[in-house]
Amino acid sequence: MRDDRGSITFWVLGLTILILGFGGLALDFWRVLSVQRQAGAIADAAVVAAASGVDEEHYRLTGEVMLDPDRAIELGSMSVASQDTDVASVVFDVAADGSSVGVEVVDEIEGGFVAFFTGDDGRLTVRVTSSAEPVMVP
Repeated sequence: MRDDRGSITFWVLGLTILILGFGGLALDFWRVLSVQRQAGAIADAAVVAAASGVDEEHYRLTGEVMLDPDRAIELGSMSVASQDTDVASVVFDVAADGSSVGVEVVDEIEGGFVAFFTGDDGRLTVRVTSSAEPVMVP
């Protein structure tokens, strides 16, 4: 008869390590989702603010709604600054014809459980983009 003492200990130890690994991955996943949601809210608010930067003089002369690039970027930047959050970068892109504005918000998450396996600092980059067009409501 074979001696089976201690085999349950190895099974429990293996399952514990497996469960801890899945738990660590789940925490990293939820951190990424949280940062993505926050970056999305920042991008949406900034692009709506930037889309309100209509070139008023051009509108009065022609009746055509188009963006003033400098004003759009200024309003979008003020929106980002007023949200009191830190993101890695925010980039605005106003179309050459002033018909639309886009914003890209980039943020990074450092460390976490993924860093244990990747061997580097484990940075995860989150990119969110949003775009809008100016519209005059009658």
